[in-house]
Amino acid sequence: MQLILAIFLIQLNIENKQVFYPQPARAESTHSYDVLHYLIELELPMDSRYLEGAVTVAARSNENNLVFIDLHLLGLTVDSVEVDGVATTYTHTGETLLVDLPQPQNVGDSFTIMIGYSGTGSGSMGYLWYANPRPISYTLGCPFSTRRWMPCYDYMGDKADYGVEFYVTVPDTFTVCATGEYLGKNVAGGEATYHWKHDFPISPYLIHFAASTFTTYSDWYHPAAGDSIEIMYYFWPQDSSHAPTAFQYTIDMMYFYDSLYGEYPFEKYGMAILYPFYYAGMEHQTLSSIYRTGFLGNDYNLMAHEMSHMWWGDMVTCFGWVNVWLNEGFATYSDALYWERQYGHQAFINEMISRRNSYFAAEADHPRPLYDPTLNDLFCWGHDYCKASWVLHMVRYLCSDDSTWLSLMAVYRDSFEYGNASTDDFSSVMNEVLSDNYDWFFDEWVYDMGYPFYDVVWDKVYEAPNWRLVLDITQTQAIGPAVFHMPLPVGVDYASGDTILTLAITESPQHFEFILAEEPIDITVDPQTWIIQKNTVTGIHEYVTHDISIERLGTIGRAIDVQLSEPTTIKVYDITGRKVHEAVTAQLHYTPSSTGIYHVLVGNENRRVVIVR
Repeated sequence: MQLILAIFLIQLNIENKQVFYPQPARAESTHSYDVLHYLIELELPMDSRYLEGAVTVAARSNENNLVFIDLHLLGLTVDSVEVDGVATTYTHTGETLLVDLPQPQNVGDSFTIMIGYSGTGSGSMGYLWYANPRPISYTLGCPFSTRRWMPCYDYMGDKADYGVEFYVTVPDTFTVCATGEYLGKNVAGGEATYHWKHDFPISPYLIHFAASTFTTYSDWYHPAAGDSIEIMYYFWPQDSSHAPTAFQYTIDMMYFYDSLYGEYPFEKYGMAILYPFYYAGMEHQTLSSIYRTGFLGNDYNLMAHEMSHMWWGDMVTCFGWVNVWLNEGFATYSDALYWERQYGHQAFINEMISRRNSYFAAEADHPRPLYDPTLNDLFCWGHDYCKASWVLHMVRYLCSDDSTWLSLMAVYRDSFEYGNASTDDFSSVMNEVLSDNYDWFFDEWVYDMGYPFYDVVWDKVYEAPNWRLVLDITQTQAIGPAVFHMPLPVGVDYASGDTILTLAITESPQHFEFILAEEPIDITVDPQTWIIQKNTVTGIHEYVTHDISIERLGTIGRAIDVQLSEPTTIKVYDITGRKVHEAVTAQLHYTPSSTGIYHVLVGNENRRVVIVR
């Protein structure tokens, strides 16, 4: 097959190109040049993993006297390199391709590098091809594997400002889908060349195409303002009868996320059903990849997750994988919100509790902060998805109402759309919108590890005509901050109903008292499920049976004396509910510092014994 190099010329006067999207607040590129555009021309025989082609990189210098540029390419052979149409020298070692620039470039100068290359690649990422059950090839560049199928600057922080364009040639029995808008195909000599174009900024790992014997159909999303958006689905012919069921909620998902986060940010959306595909899904920009098993199983949660990434991950992309929680946490929370739309609030709470438990399991296995995971632990379900989604849930709680939370999300979008954002960027937006300093929140929940374990002891005292509620809260977590300062909601149950008290946590242990008009019957920590936490609640006013034999409990002189049949936890509280002593023992001889009434709890069953001395 003959390569179709240079059938399309990039117009290099990019400075004069009209831009149809806002420029991001953050400078995207932090190296010697800025990638402006990728033109990708490929030929795929589809009978093996082999590919050949050329990639033209349009770039702009960020420094004076730039004499070479560095690109990434791994496992493929460089056949030729040209700069502005002139052959040049280069060095390709490992994954690094150094290209010599024939003419030094100064700040603001634009130039193009065309790299001809070929090969089969290697590994389970990059460019993949399978023969069975139908021939299929596709790309998978996350997190650093776009370099395994095309030359690029493979760092998410350098978005190609003006997008990407594809010309992909395959045997004419195959169909190619790719990032962006479909502009047609040219069929000749038993081959078909598919043309796709995307005019929005894009990180390399989100560039994608897939080729197989796909069939396709479209839906249309009609936003309240602006042009209608085509939603294109690609799947194998044998799955045609199932496609309407699998894709029945796609339009509703888009309306839902539009209502939360603003208009869909790109010119097209689609889903390609891939098999074999060893990942549940991947948010390739404008064209999500969905594993066939999930498609056949109607995994709407997955489809909602990948669609929401178009806002959080693709339009606003985390600034380096150290901030991956911003991508995955936002999408995981978004799919839970769509779950609530479908099945109600309690289903949403149950889903969040399930994900909290997944985080607890991950933290027990390998505790770590959300920020800066190791490469081996990148995309950990319990941390980068589940805990991260809970962090956004807690941000929503701190906003006090959904109107404020949605305003925060809107400011975050407007500040960083089509660019990159870091944890500190999101923190700054939160501080701005809420007019307060929430750096402590990110210090505790993102940059540190662990979660609070609240040991809550409560009592009630009748002081006619009111009741005094006494709470003592101690944080006993073994890892992470000694004190999590998250405001703690505590539910109080009465015979007539309930209320929620919000406790300002500043230290541990911490004592609280409230005067109530009605007798408190019970309390619940975090009754509406807003916080990642575990707790024990002990009511020292309660009588319960105890299976530990208490052989002696009383006073000897000025001391409290307890003798048990076996060692257990003994806690002593004063009349205010403050814990004054705790020990695990079968014999206790404790002398309080002052006279008064003391409560002695034996074990965890909350037996109360009043000692007067």
